[in-house]
Amino acid sequence: MNSPIQTFRSQIQDPARQHAVRVRGKVEGGIRSYFQSHDFLEVRTPLLAPCPGMEVHIRPFAVTDWKKNRRYALPTSPEFGMKKLLAGGMERIFQICPAFRDEPVSTTHLPEFTMLEWYQVSQGPHSGFEWVMKQTEELVQSIALAFDGQLVRNYQGKQVDLRGPWPKYRINDLFKKWIGIDLLSHQSSSSLAAVCESRGLPISPEDTWDDLYFKLWLNFIEPELDDGRPCFVTDYPPSQSALARVETSPIDGAPWALRFEVYMAGFELANAFNELLDPYAQEKRFEKDMELRTELYSDDFPKTPVDQAFLRALREGMPECGGIALGVDRLVMFFADVADIRLTQWLPVTSEDS
Repeated sequence: MNSPIQTFRSQIQDPARQHAVRVRGKVEGGIRSYFQSHDFLEVRTPLLAPCPGMEVHIRPFAVTDWKKNRRYALPTSPEFGMKKLLAGGMERIFQICPAFRDEPVSTTHLPEFTMLEWYQVSQGPHSGFEWVMKQTEELVQSIALAFDGQLVRNYQGKQVDLRGPWPKYRINDLFKKWIGIDLLSHQSSSSLAAVCESRGLPISPEDTWDDLYFKLWLNFIEPELDDGRPCFVTDYPPSQSALARVETSPIDGAPWALRFEVYMAGFELANAFNELLDPYAQEKRFEKDMELRTELYSDDFPKTPVDQAFLRALREGMPECGGIALGVDRLVMFFADVADIRLTQWLPVTSEDS
């Protein structure tokens, strides 16, 4: 029987891990090369945060300073810190950093993972998330070309064509195509619950509209996005706006969140917003989100204190900008052609890490 040291060594020297971590170095180098060539400044924001994030369902890790009886948390993303830098006059910034979310280990998620975020102040044609979409395409393509010059690549036995432009799909159009419903006609929980039941999905009286939405999305739409091309999914329901603006669409006259996600090779790779800049609307949204969190989770998931410094930064005037968060580990998975995110880590992830 192998000794624990030999077993540990064998995990670290696993050829799949050794390949993936070497690919990781090239991917992170490619990210830095791309942004430095476009005059972005690499920044670093704190990992001890009084407010880790305000999303209803994303659980942060709490950290207690036992000497001073002060509580912090590990950031679920560097978003608040980077937006403070924008309010302070920075115009093009990016960051590769750890992020932390108290969710179980899976093949595509780790409680501690690596996130890339970048933001650019809007200037003429370089504005909004249409410009961020272009940058996302260019970034992934530049990394692929630096590897071997190939934009058509294989991932887990399937061909993925990175050549642009990547297709764009509105959320409601995807529901119409793959489920046969218009979300605008199913805005109550009871109506969407009936759709779930008709599709054979289990429901419970506690399910919210968003719960039902995600059951349909995960079972009937997300699998269809793995069609050999990366894509942008746009125009989210207002209840999933997070820090994005909600505006009336000229297409159907309905309010949708100006947000997009990138899907590639069967998994979500990135999430972006047209940023909400109104500090008063943002504060009300934070308050509403915390009320919903209390309603859903009670004391099991306490309220997060509002980052007052972030709201002050908005009140001072954060400029129009586009920004995005991209999962670096998942990008490494793709370029290393591995199906388990744990193989992209230098040290093996154990059950104690989850």
